[in-house]
Order: sequence, then structure tokens, then C-alpha cells
Amino acid sequence: MAAGRSAAASVAAATVIALAGCGSKQSGSTSRVQDAPPLPQRSALDLPTGVPDRATGPATAESRRIINAWLRALRHGTVTRAARYFALPSKFQNVTPVLTVDSEAERIAINLSLPCGAKALAMGGAGPYTIVTFRLTKRPGGQCGGGVGGTARGAIRVRGGKIEEWYRLPDRPGGQPLAPPAPPGPAT
Repeated sequence: MAAGRSAAASVAAATVIALAGCGSKQSGSTSRVQDAPPLPQRSALDLPTGVPDRATGPATAESRRIINAWLRALRHGTVTRAARYFALPSKFQNVTPVLTVDSEAERIAINLSLPCGAKALAMGGAGPYTIVTFRLTKRPGGQCGGGVGGTARGAIRVRGGKIEEWYRLPDRPGGQPLAPPAPPGPAT
């Protein structure tokens, strides 16, 4: 998949750049940085900076409608229909590096990669994101196995009737800073 290759190329480029800076020394320089705190190590599997992991207000009606429609299509095994709820391009991360989805085949592939169907148990807003807690279900064509009945969480950004970003969240909130409060609006 092209997104997988581009994600791998990005990780490789970042590694080369990071290694190029290691051990370099300006000639004639005797100064050094003392007591500098180490920079936190980030993994390609970490959530992108700014993606919240808990709701700060209500989800928008549009987000709730689109997410529920996508879940319904996926739960019924109509993966091609479920795929059409994703924008082109869009971002997707499910215990992977962030993938850029920019073709119909990739939209279908990311939906096929989800072995379970799901129903939304809870939705709340966090800035432009909707934080969703899912109850996992069987779905035709999926291999959910022991996951049925379990829960999962996601941060989903909907705009213009499409899912633009989809990130798998840790099972419990607490890893990422909060996003700005969601804009006021009626909860549905």
C-alpha cells in the first residue's frame, strides 16, 4: 500500500536526520550544554501531538450522525459503503504509524483491517474531534473472535460529512493533554 511505503519512508528519513545530528561537533568548539533535560522519545506509533484522549464537551450532531452511519455500515459488513465515509485524503492510525489514505483501495483496506463491527457507547467533543467509546461486535467478513463485547476508544475528526482523521486511543484516558473545549452546541 502506498501509504505504508510513505509512512516507512518518513520514519526512515527522520531516523537519517536524527542520526546525522548525533555526534556532530563544530571544530574548535569547547562549549557543551549542561544539565539539559533529555528530549522525550517519540515513536511512530504515538498519537500525533494535539490529538486529545478525552472529551471536554458534547459531540456535534454532524459528527454523531456520520460516525453512527459509518459504524452501521461496518457492522453490517458493507465495507465499501463504510469506506465512503472516509475523506480522500484522510489520516488513519490503529496501532500503526499515521497512514495517509488517498485512494479508494486504501479506504477499503483500512476498513477491512478492522476485524470487528462496533456500536458507539459514548461520544463527546474535544475541539474538532469526537471521542468515541465503542462496544465491539461481530461483523460479516470480520474475524473479531474474543473481541466481541469488549470496548475500544477512538478520536475521530469529521468535516464536510466525511471522516478526515481516525486515531485509536488508549483504553483509558490520561496519555495526551486535553484539547480546547468543544464549541457549545446541543448534545444529541
